[in-house]
Amino acid sequence: MYRNEIVINAGRSSLLGVLTNPFFISGIVGHVGILRVKDKQKGDYVTPEFLNSPEDDFQVAYVFGTPENYNVSLGYMVGPEIFPGEVKYKGGTFDGKFEWEVSFFLTPIDDNKTRLSISVNAKYKTSMLARIFGRSEFDLAFHIVEGHFIPFFKFYFKPSEEIEVNKIEIASEEGEANEVIAKFKEIVPKLEAGMIKISGKNLECLVIVINKDIRRVTCLAGNDLKTGSDALSLLLLYNGELKMKAYQLQLEDLIEKIEE
Repeated sequence: MYRNEIVINAGRSSLLGVLTNPFFISGIVGHVGILRVKDKQKGDYVTPEFLNSPEDDFQVAYVFGTPENYNVSLGYMVGPEIFPGEVKYKGGTFDGKFEWEVSFFLTPIDDNKTRLSISVNAKYKTSMLARIFGRSEFDLAFHIVEGHFIPFFKFYFKPSEEIEVNKIEIASEEGEANEVIAKFKEIVPKLEAGMIKISGKNLECLVIVINKDIRRVTCLAGNDLKTGSDALSLLLLYNGELKMKAYQLQLEDLIEKIEE
C-alpha cells in the first residue's frame, strides 16, 4: 500500500465532483478503460450509449506493462463507494490474479482549501504479474498516486467555481428554510436551463435544471454526500437558515456542468 496527500486550493464539493465520477477516475488512473456499465433496468452490462439506469459496476480493460511489452487484461471496477469523509473504488481482473483499491480522504482546511489524502493498495496473486506489469505491488501503488493522481490535481484540476460559464443570476433568497425552499419551488418550473446553489450550516447543495425539470441534485452535509432523491429530501426537510442563488445558463454550458 502507498499513501500520500496534497493540499488543493478548492472546496470539498468541487473535489467530490471529480472523485465521485468513475469515468474521471479511470481516466486519471490511465491504466483502466471502462468498456461496459451495469444497467439496473436491464440487469446486464451494456456499452454507455445503451444505458438507462447505470449502477456503480463496470467491466473494464486493464493496461499495464513496459513500453516494449504492454499487457491488456479484462476485469471489473466498482465505485464510487461513499462514506463520511471518504470515497473508495476497487477492482480486479476476472481471473482473480490482480486486485486493487483506492481511497480518497478529504479534510477541509477552509472554504477554499482541502487536504486530499490518496491511498492505493495493489495485490498480485502470482509473482509473474510483477514481470508482466513491470512493477512490484508497492511500485504500482506508488506510480498510480505519484504518477497520475498527484500530477492531475497539481497541474490540471480546475475547481468548478473557476469554470467560466455564461450564467445570469435570476434570483437570490436568504432566510428561514421554508421561505427559501418556497422560492426554490417557484424558480424550477421557470428555468429552461440553469443551476441553483443552496447553502446552510454544514450544507452545500447544487441543483441542475433542464427543460424546467430537476435533472441532478447533489448535497454535501458535513462529510456525508447525498445525490438524487436522497439529496432532494435532505434539502426539502432542512431546518435552519438557507442562502440560495439561481442562475440561468446556456444549454451548452449546462451540459458541460452535468458532465463534470
